[in-house]
Amino acid sequence: MELVNIFAICGLVYALKEIDGPWGIIAWWRNFMMRLPFLGVFFYKLIGCYFCLGFHVGWVIYTISARGSVTWNYFLLWGLAGASISLIFSAVLGQLYKGTE
Repeated sequence: MELVNIFAICGLVYALKEIDGPWGIIAWWRNFMMRLPFLGVFFYKLIGCYFCLGFHVGWVIYTISARGSVTWNYFLLWGLAGASISLIFSAVLGQLYKGTE
């Protein structure tokens, strides 16, 4: 199950940061969140950083997969794991894209 969570973190971070989505739905949602008066700056900084976005996606995925038995230790652990996984994922993608140019 942890492997599925890791792939979910990678996929969700990549989708939120890089993909426009079908019919531009994810891009529209991203732009809408950045235009909000109080959340816009926070969301802009969140989307700009793989580490920050990975941390928040990690704890969200853990909370969804824990099914009510959330502990603070694993909450923080999955947040940090999500951050490091998304950094590794972005570095690998950067190397793959650099090799194709």
